[in-house]
Amino acid sequence: MTFFDIIKVMKTVMKFILALIVLVIIIVAGYIAYVYLQYHRIADDQSLPVKNARQTEQVTANTSCKIMSFNIGYGSYPADYTFFMDGGKEVRARSKQDVLANLTEDNQLMTAENPDFINLQEVDYEGDRSFKVNQPDFFTKKNQDYSSVFANNYDSAYLFYPVTQPIGKAKSGLLTLSKAKVNQARRFSLPIEKNFNKFFDLDRALSVSEISVANGKTLYLYNVHMSAFIKDEVIQKAQLTKLFDNMKQHADAGDYVICGGDYNHVLSGKAHPELTWMKAFPTDKLAKNMRVVAPTNAPSVRSNGTVYGDHSTLGVIDGFLVTDNIKDTSIKTVQNNFKSSDHNPVVMTFELN
Repeated sequence: MTFFDIIKVMKTVMKFILALIVLVIIIVAGYIAYVYLQYHRIADDQSLPVKNARQTEQVTANTSCKIMSFNIGYGSYPADYTFFMDGGKEVRARSKQDVLANLTEDNQLMTAENPDFINLQEVDYEGDRSFKVNQPDFFTKKNQDYSSVFANNYDSAYLFYPVTQPIGKAKSGLLTLSKAKVNQARRFSLPIEKNFNKFFDLDRALSVSEISVANGKTLYLYNVHMSAFIKDEVIQKAQLTKLFDNMKQHADAGDYVICGGDYNHVLSGKAHPELTWMKAFPTDKLAKNMRVVAPTNAPSVRSNGTVYGDHSTLGVIDGFLVTDNIKDTSIKTVQNNFKSSDHNPVVMTFELN
């Protein structure tokens, strides 16, 4: 091969490399354009449909009731699962069969407790990360003696991250189940980050279900899941402020308010401020006629950087905010050793004074 032949081959190789670089740039630019063009926020203050609305049952004052709050982790976190955003290795659920098995375990916990009200968080539908299992449909079919309200809380584009195993597209939300008739329900958007992180934490929200009480008052049942992996404390505080202000209007009117959810702040026990989702809860910012009710018997959440065990960071970030006209007679974490989720359910027994 002559010198000129070598030069010719090198030029061909360089053209190929240049073309490959241009192709990669086009693909990356196209993906970024797709993410930006599809971005939207669900409108604030929207009416939510109530399915299987019961027509007769009301809540009665001075009668024992039970409520469960449970972040099911979209059916994808058994006890030996580690999540990449928490320092672990896994991204999606392991299989569709695994998702269904976890959801079945979740439902068995619900059935065993037989609560009057159930707040579920991270309930997926059309989620690549959870093999597109329609989880709201799963639970409503299994619990047909409950009315149900679903509020979309997360609606992402296809996230090509991590590159080796993308988490994909996901739609997820808050499912509220009630044995009493839900008169109406609304969804309120929560503040989110303004920078590029908004594409990874879309449409945080809270739902409010209105339930009549026999004494003429109203029980406002809130379901919420605050952002976890954000470092902007201003946004975290803004989310809590909107929740607190929304609840205060009903508390000041003398009605009953219960908010059950995953606050990604520590409600009882030790805080771990080095983690974005285990800071101390700002109890002093609550309305004066409201308080925190949280379990102390067992943790409600584990860290996902390692499998559940001696090295897990544990805490209580799930529980209830209630008005002073509600008497909590017991509160507990249902210790399930994180068999089907990175959370354990929390159950409160209460009476409306």
